[in-house]
Amino acid sequence: MINEKDIAEFFKLFSNDGRLKIISSLATDNLTVNEIVEKTQLSQSLVSQQLKLLKNARILTNEKIGKTVTYSIYDRHILHLLKDVAEHLDEQEGGNHEP
Repeated sequence: MINEKDIAEFFKLFSNDGRLKIISSLATDNLTVNEIVEKTQLSQSLVSQQLKLLKNARILTNEKIGKTVTYSIYDRHILHLLKDVAEHLDEQEGGNHEP
């Protein structure tokens, strides 16, 4: 059974702006590590570390074809969650405090 601690641990994955950049870069395309590095302007070592963490958390998945490894979003619900958070923050910034 999922509890508050599990949910808190899950949300910690989104507390790093580099991870969020990586997830955002994969929102519309499956990408290789080099393509993610190019899109996010993060170092290759940082991208590789974060990809491993996000893959272990089942946020991302990868597919190896020959020597090429392509990453993608494992569960599209993640994108909906991040969109909802962004909309919430936009509402807060605009002073809209309606429920």
